[in-house]
Amino acid sequence: MSSMDRFVRWLTGEEESANAALGENLSIGERNLNRGVDAAGLPALETNAEPYGVTVETATVAPGTPYWRLTRVHHLSSEENKGRHHIYIDALKADGSRAFNTQAHITWEGGEHTTTLDKPLNEPAANFPMFKWQKCTVEMVGMPSDQAQGISSSHPDEPNPDNSQSGNTLFHHSFLVIFQEVVAPQSVATGEIRGRVEKSRDGLTVELRQAGAVKARTPVAGDGTFGFEKVAPGDYTLGLEDQSIPVQVQAGKTAEPVLVLAVSESILEGTVHSGGGLILRLVLEGEVVAEGPLGQSGAFRLRNLGAGLYHLHVLRAGESEPVVKSGALAMDGTNRRTVELTVPTPEAEPIPVPPTPNPLPVVPPALPTSNGSPLDHYVLFPETDSPENRAQITALLPQLAQKNLAFGFDYQEAARAKTVTVVDDSGSIPASQLDFLAQKGVAVKRLVGTPEENAGQV
Repeated sequence: MSSMDRFVRWLTGEEESANAALGENLSIGERNLNRGVDAAGLPALETNAEPYGVTVETATVAPGTPYWRLTRVHHLSSEENKGRHHIYIDALKADGSRAFNTQAHITWEGGEHTTTLDKPLNEPAANFPMFKWQKCTVEMVGMPSDQAQGISSSHPDEPNPDNSQSGNTLFHHSFLVIFQEVVAPQSVATGEIRGRVEKSRDGLTVELRQAGAVKARTPVAGDGTFGFEKVAPGDYTLGLEDQSIPVQVQAGKTAEPVLVLAVSESILEGTVHSGGGLILRLVLEGEVVAEGPLGQSGAFRLRNLGAGLYHLHVLRAGESEPVVKSGALAMDGTNRRTVELTVPTPEAEPIPVPPTPNPLPVVPPALPTSNGSPLDHYVLFPETDSPENRAQITALLPQLAQKNLAFGFDYQEAARAKTVTVVDDSGSIPASQLDFLAQKGVAVKRLVGTPEENAGQV
């Protein structure tokens, strides 16, 4: 910021009021509060800014070297921010007191600025106003420093709980970053990570993250294995593409995590009888993912499908309502299913069937008990297309694929298994079907929790 810009801000009172208001909401005691230490005895990083695209790049220094360590990266709440768009900066000495007259360096694409930390103790030591679309990196100068990267005011509105406008709107988001002078610890006992990726492919890279910061990256070998050596004890996260899993490293021990890479190799095929020339539409979780005309035979084959709950719709050209559609089709990314659909003939009149007085109960045919086939364990879902049932199937699909478990909606098919896990929190599966399973000597386990709870119990 130029001296003229600062003078104008001082003259209008904008800079003074902004810092004073922030000081009321973030006292020096709260801003400098040490909330813990990591395994090496250094101040632990506290951050709530990762959802806003802010990452931390840690400084690489030799043991015994002093450096600036990030201890807090805080996205201001609506009450704290009050509509501003600033980066507030503080720096502490090793004893926790403010490091007056030190300097911070802010960079962005096409520009940079160095500011001196010289404000009074009742407010952050320095501030920097961000403009629209600017994405900033902040670090201290004078010795090696961690970096807070990707700080920006360009985030969507965050309305109040009553949907009224808050102090955090587009281009009005602020952040507080705090550094502290520390000394890199001498060598400590470390552990290692020896993991593997199931269903791996070429070109994969695993990231080792801690408290939002990327600590290391390593490629995945051709056999799906990967490793990190000399890892300081602590809690970490392993990231692979769009998934992540927690891992704990202990001194002198080897962690052996397993990552399962999602695949898209399922095949959905079949025939739409009397469907020649009509439109076949593939729907995933309510969204259309594929559509095209059927040939005269009505046969179709859909390849490279990922895990999910699909439906098939058959429509006439120019119409929005399907003339026939399938039930829920659960695909796990590796399975193959055949579907037969028939388009009803408009001219056909239904033949009335006289009611049968006092109908006899239908007794399902006897089926053989388990014979050690892949149906040793079967997961049975209700044969309904409710949102609750779709949520349960979607949540459990990764576990079903990983454990290679048979699953479906047919209680007679389930009766061939030794053990059946019934996923039904709404009571949609009739008691007669459960009695039938019991009569066949099947061990029945019932899950009635939320999709997230059930995913850990299959």
